[in-house]
Amino acid sequence: HYLLTLQLLPLLRKAPKARIINVSSLSYASGRIHFENINLRNGAFNMMAANSQSKLANVLFTRELAKRLGDTTINAYSLHPGAVATDWRRHIESPVFKFIAKIFTKMFAISVEMGTQTTLYCALEKSLDSESGFYYENCLLVDNMYANATDDKSAEMLWQLSADLVKLEDKYKL
Repeated sequence: HYLLTLQLLPLLRKAPKARIINVSSLSYASGRIHFENINLRNGAFNMMAANSQSKLANVLFTRELAKRLGDTTINAYSLHPGAVATDWRRHIESPVFKFIAKIFTKMFAISVEMGTQTTLYCALEKSLDSESGFYYENCLLVDNMYANATDDKSAEMLWQLSADLVKLEDKYKL
């Protein structure tokens, strides 16, 4: 998300208005950015920890991006699409957890079409023109975010770590 977005910014700046939308998930709530081991190497990898870290990273990235873009015609949003009935279970190795996930999906998941609604809302809703950096769920602004997703220091540290990891060229720096 980080590098691609920064590489696209020159094109986005040419548009009268532009929106950057990062799909996250409610699993950000249990996320923690492992700055000391961002790739969860040396036995630290856990599918749930990796997923929640990546979803939290999307929220923090969006927050920091909006801050750095400032008063421009480019807005950034992150969102939770809902529990969508996709093939997300394919990565679960445990037959027991795979079965539980299948039952969960049948009972609670929404259709792919319904799961796109918040993304479309963030992309198209004119009333969001004056907002940036926020998180949406069910086409509504979520104003009671968990503290890990509103930690501006972590957002800034993640931005710098990302720049270092991708060896960000000066021409893309914000």
